[in-house]
Amino acid sequence: MDWTDFHEFFRLIEDDNLSLFYRGDFADDITIRLIDLSESHFKKGKEQMSLKKKVSFLMAECFQNVIRYGEELTSDHYLQEQTGFFMTRNHNNKFYIASGNLIEQSQIRFLQDRIENINMQSHEELKEMYMRVLGGEAFTAKGGAGLGMIEMARKSGRKLQTEFEQISDLMAYFYIQMIIDSHGQSDEAGKEGLHIDHAIQMNQLLRKNSVILAYQGDFRQHTILPLLNMIEKNLMVKRTKYAAYKTLFHVLVEMLQNVMHHGLTVHDKREGLFTIGLNENHFTISAANYVECEKVPSLKEKMDHFLSLEDHDLKELSRLILQEREDGPFRGSGLGVIDIIRASITKPKYVIIPVDDTKFLFYLNVKV
Repeated sequence: MDWTDFHEFFRLIEDDNLSLFYRGDFADDITIRLIDLSESHFKKGKEQMSLKKKVSFLMAECFQNVIRYGEELTSDHYLQEQTGFFMTRNHNNKFYIASGNLIEQSQIRFLQDRIENINMQSHEELKEMYMRVLGGEAFTAKGGAGLGMIEMARKSGRKLQTEFEQISDLMAYFYIQMIIDSHGQSDEAGKEGLHIDHAIQMNQLLRKNSVILAYQGDFRQHTILPLLNMIEKNLMVKRTKYAAYKTLFHVLVEMLQNVMHHGLTVHDKREGLFTIGLNENHFTISAANYVECEKVPSLKEKMDHFLSLEDHDLKELSRLILQEREDGPFRGSGLGVIDIIRASITKPKYVIIPVDDTKFLFYLNVKV
């Protein structure tokens, strides 16, 4: 993801407690890993456990909605870019769960009518509707009989938000979003949270950069492991096409660990942002984390020095660092960055910009 779009994306989600965006293959094992990653952010406690169960259930339903209503992609390259989309965000004491998928234009009126009908029902009426459909009442042209959408409205306690984006004369992109209040209470009128337009803006920005996964949140051990599992499972489907799969995964690990070990802790979190994009013949990995002001000069000096070296010089420097005593000039640091630079098919790019009086944002972009 190039710096301009990455920075725009960062500004849109920097106040989130958690942001997770996924575009790619939709399958049950992917759903499980997404839920694992989201659940790792919940604290212990009865109220948090109840909220975690609700959010996890709705994430699974939303994910299944893509599978249930999404059309199989054709050989048309443009349509292939309209791959399924999933989003979960924790922003201002609300959870936002959204999905998007390709459908035929002929399905739009049908879905609009059904969702409008669901949104008109009270909680008790939704429960009765669920039982009727569960008993065999026809509801939709697709499988699932509409049970998933009824449950989305029931469990979230809010009206479902939907939008349709025209893709071609025959195809459209169907978005649906739920909002869950962290404390179980809806806001006053006029304070209903972020509209679904925000989710659409995010997907369009990620689509533009061919991003298949984006994560913003806490970069500590308990969150890094589910993220790595998520990435590995998604890429396993594609790895036979890429001889450099092991190199790719090594770079991913180094990038994530760099944020985990060197990012500034803010509000008891090691905050950072990570994206991975898939183009025809390479992956683009971008990561950003906060850095204390006093550490910026040495970071910039080290990055400029490493990037000025040729591969054989980097290899020799790596060997010297490995042999160096603890009181040496490098003290073992920089090995991860050197590995990243050597693995990249072009020279990595970095940007360091001020955020406030105490910290800077460090951005690194690598192609593998």
